[in-house]
Amino acid sequence: MKKFTFILDPLLVLRERDEQNARMALSEVNAQVERINQHIAQLEDSVSGTYASWDGESGRRFSPMDRMGLANQVAELKRQTEEARELMKKAQERRAKAMQALQEASRNRKVVTNLKEKRFQEYTAEALKQEANEIEDIYNARRSAR
Repeated sequence: MKKFTFILDPLLVLRERDEQNARMALSEVNAQVERINQHIAQLEDSVSGTYASWDGESGRRFSPMDRMGLANQVAELKRQTEEARELMKKAQERRAKAMQALQEASRNRKVVTNLKEKRFQEYTAEALKQEANEIEDIYNARRSAR
């Protein structure tokens, strides 16, 4: 019997490549989300650091200009934090889309893989059946020759 061939092998290769690309896209988005998380944490630490630096360690009293400077500096850091949170929301949406694309790519690859396995099982069953028929023919030929 001839060797097993699966004519949809090129399609399986494409589906595997699509799944691999989806995995890479998801890992990139995850890395971006992590960078944004670190940036947000850094900005929040900067707010507390700003308050600590203006804590009056110099021993002098706050002037109205000092208070305005502190308020402006903290407001700017909070604005940057809110911008980073908006970026985080967008990145999380991209992550959800990337996860969905990965699930779809995995599903598509699995369909072709299952089809290949089914065809291989059919091929194996046919090969065993054909081998059994050949053995039976040989047995019958020897038996009738006696």
